[in-house]
Parts: sequence; structure tokens; C-alpha cells
Amino acid sequence: MALVLPLFVALAMGILVYGQYFLLAHSVQQAANDGARAAIIGLDAADRRDIAERAVGRSLAGVAGASAENRAIAVSETSDAVTVAVSFTVPEGNFLRTSLVPSPGNVIRASATFELPAD
Repeated sequence: MALVLPLFVALAMGILVYGQYFLLAHSVQQAANDGARAAIIGLDAADRRDIAERAVGRSLAGVAGASAENRAIAVSETSDAVTVAVSFTVPEGNFLRTSLVPSPGNVIRASATFELPAD
């Protein structure tokens, strides 16, 4: 028991920490996708940026610890595409920041691009 229990606890903690990381990474990617998808209806660059930022905020509202301080949204536009990039910093006290298991990182980044319709 003295040999197996520490290994089992480390394995269980690794599963929980990486499970939390993958959940957050998926949520951030989905928020970027939602922002890019919503920005399609914008009339000009400023309108598309505002719509994308609101969509990302709505999408991340369900994530525990997500607030305006923990996320950064960048919307860039070229003549034929719009890219929405989201950066999410894991808040202090989150299970992902435990020191028992090395975590992949405290900042999760994702982006999504869509093509603008041709005139």
C-alpha cells in the first residue's frame, strides 16, 4: 500500500489536472469559433469586432473563473478574412494551478478565422 498509493494519487491528480486543462482549452477554442461565426453579420470592421467580443464573452460566461480580467480578445481583419484570437489566463486558485502535477500552462490561446464574402 505504501508503494502503490502515492503512484495512484499522482495518476489521479494528473488525470484531473489534464482533464481540467482540456476542458478549458476546448471552451476557449469554442469561444473563438463563436466569435468568428457571429462576426460574419457585421457591416464593417468595427461592427464585426464588437459583435465578436460580445459573442466570446457570452461563450466564456459559463466557464468557472472567466471574467473580463482573465481574457483578451483580438480581432484582426484583412481584405478577405477575419480572425478572432482569444487568450484566457487561468485564475488563481484554479485546480489547474496545483503544484502536485506539472500543468501545460496557465495561459490558453485559441483562434478562429473565417473568410469574408466576395463582393
